[in-house]
Amino acid sequence: MLVAKPLKSYMRETFMPRKMIDPEFRNSQESELWAEHVAPLNSLVQDLRADSPGNTGSVPFFAPLHGGTDATILCLMPAPDAANRAEDGEDILSTEADDASAEALATLLAESEIDTKEVVLWHAYPWYRAEGAAGRLTGAETNAGLEPMGRLLRLVPNLRAVILMGKGPEEFWAKLTKKYPQAVTRITAIPSFSPAPLSLSGTRAQREQRIARRSEAMREARTIVKVPRGPAGPRRESMVRAADLGPEHLKRVIEVSDGNQTLHGPLLKAFQPSPEWRVTLTVEVAGQRRALGVTPDTWVRVYRGSGLR
Repeated sequence: MLVAKPLKSYMRETFMPRKMIDPEFRNSQESELWAEHVAPLNSLVQDLRADSPGNTGSVPFFAPLHGGTDATILCLMPAPDAANRAEDGEDILSTEADDASAEALATLLAESEIDTKEVVLWHAYPWYRAEGAAGRLTGAETNAGLEPMGRLLRLVPNLRAVILMGKGPEEFWAKLTKKYPQAVTRITAIPSFSPAPLSLSGTRAQREQRIARRSEAMREARTIVKVPRGPAGPRRESMVRAADLGPEHLKRVIEVSDGNQTLHGPLLKAFQPSPEWRVTLTVEVAGQRRALGVTPDTWVRVYRGSGLR
């Protein structure tokens, strides 16, 4: 019988996993799905739901309790488990979900003193798998997840560590590194094991080794990403759709990309002739005026203060 590692004494009274079974907590999460730090990510989810590669078509939403676009640590798992899908309400990917894997992950984070606001959860294959699919991800599933991950990395610029929770995510990240080498240069990949109970099958020695490795991976991530000090202040940046940029954003430092090039600098002008037209953003880059045309729903990162990273 496996016994969970005891939580540190100061955590015992406050750590209560599976909060999503509490209707009030679930309602609070559903009402915040379009909060500033998760709106761009959940917009990506909606895009992926509409562009399903021939399966159920659904992708869980990002949970507001996690870091969203401000996250510094990515917990990457293979694919969402249909058995854990919510029967009522919105489908949300959360460490507070009512299942054993979520509880195990929440426990690992708590033991390593990693706050849920520092992490973002995602799957190598973000959609629910086709009916009857089991075992490791197929080559087609791995390839299908590369482009969505590339889009996710552009939305979460402060990521510094990714915990690869299983062999599937490890193989996926290796492919991603080849396809988007520049997107992952700032991110340290940390091999680990899935938090799912089945990952602890095998001999007692194998189980103990996997349990130890899961904890070690979390501690490595904690070492790479420094613990935030002092009270949490306002976010250094916000995400605004191009069509919603107004006079209040002029002279503010922004970062915007059309998929091919990225502009970073003070916003000088945002022009859109009519709602259905592209938005032309004029930005000062290295003392020169640069213009970029983007779709109205393109997310623009607007910095507070100097806008320096």
